[in-house]
Amino acid sequence: MEDIMLDCVINDFIAISGLENESCVLDHKDKEYHQAVDYLCKKIGYNIPDGSDIAEAELRIPICQECVDALLSDEWIIFYCIECNSSQWLCRKYAKKIYPSDINIIVFKTCPKCYSS
Repeated sequence: MEDIMLDCVINDFIAISGLENESCVLDHKDKEYHQAVDYLCKKIGYNIPDGSDIAEAELRIPICQECVDALLSDEWIIFYCIECNSSQWLCRKYAKKIYPSDINIIVFKTCPKCYSS
């Protein structure tokens, strides 16, 4: 078990060290370069009738410190499309819907941008 944990730590270290030339892929209205400092990771899959989750893949995208802070603040939710890699931020206090506090990223298979391109 310790070997598996060590492998995970080493793999994460290698991945983060590769961020030196990466920019944040999430939406920034200023369109300036934002240096990536970490990866946003989210398992993608589906629920089965017994209530358990099946993860088919992992979303792993580089993000900057500003986005890390926003996601950890519970003030923001990011909507991310895996088809076209577009994203959009939503401030919880202006949302028309109440989202559970443990949700900070919502992933879509396709989005309106996919269809308008």
